[in-house]
Amino acid sequence: MIETADQLNIATGFITNDSIVELQNLIEYRNHRLTLNLFIGMNLLEGFTKLQYNAVRDLNSFLTDSNTGRVLLSPKALYHGKMYSFLHKDTCLGAFIGSSNLGSFVGTSNNYIEAEAYFNGQEASYVNSTIVNVIERLGSNFSDLPPVTEFIPNPVQLLKDYNYVEQLSQEQTAIAKASVMGPVVRIPLKDEPKSNLNTYFGAGKIKDKFSPRGWYEVELIIPKNLENRDILPWSQDKEENKNCHIFVISNDGYKFECYRQGDYGKNFRSANDLKILGRWIKGQMENDGALELGKPVTKAVLDRFGKHFLVLQKTVNNCWYMTLE
Repeated sequence: MIETADQLNIATGFITNDSIVELQNLIEYRNHRLTLNLFIGMNLLEGFTKLQYNAVRDLNSFLTDSNTGRVLLSPKALYHGKMYSFLHKDTCLGAFIGSSNLGSFVGTSNNYIEAEAYFNGQEASYVNSTIVNVIERLGSNFSDLPPVTEFIPNPVQLLKDYNYVEQLSQEQTAIAKASVMGPVVRIPLKDEPKSNLNTYFGAGKIKDKFSPRGWYEVELIIPKNLENRDILPWSQDKEENKNCHIFVISNDGYKFECYRQGDYGKNFRSANDLKILGRWIKGQMENDGALELGKPVTKAVLDRFGKHFLVLQKTVNNCWYMTLE
């Protein structure tokens, strides 16, 4: 429906960082032939991070300037529902109610198992009318509201609720740090415009279809002449390479699986979900104020961040301790 709808109405409680970015991407992909009405029912009263607020402000400016919709917030009552409707020429093509976050529709979901009800026909039209009613009763145009000047802190637990990630105790993390041995691998963080940390800006996953790379997707490129490159396991045989995955333990206590992929094992990525490693790296950049949502990682961003390498060192229990420096 995203490919054919000319209007998308959304009433949601909260909005995630990557979904904010993808909504603008969606409008641009549709060549501004899709109108978006986005109602966010919780953040104004419960709190925005500064990063989120600035991105929502920019999204609203983009929509109003291009005459492709608006962002509305709830200043009076908390709304935590999740409803979505897709229209074409004022006919509702379909609607959803349920647990799905925006990421389920714009390709940024963290592999959650969602449960929702799908409606079509008259039932879809009723859901759409409900969304419009919620927006009219509770929503105020972003542009009409006083600017937010007080923000909630950025989340410290960057990988909280991510599937395929184990959160370790401080003691377990300290043991891993103390048990490192052997040489160190330092993979450079690069500012290539459409790869590495900027995979988001590369080509979509499926040609001629809205299939975006997630904001937090990354694949770090391992240079051919990188010192100690070959101590990271890799096999040219794809089947054998499945046994070359490693578990990394980050300095802030997350354990997840990574592996090398591509020609000569040049790509270093997180297994199961490319957004895991990317969220861990880019989330730190965001929290430090070095990176804005939807903006590319440039040399200036890396310089502000002050860290230029992903550092890996093997531990005695066959994991790899991981930091940024």
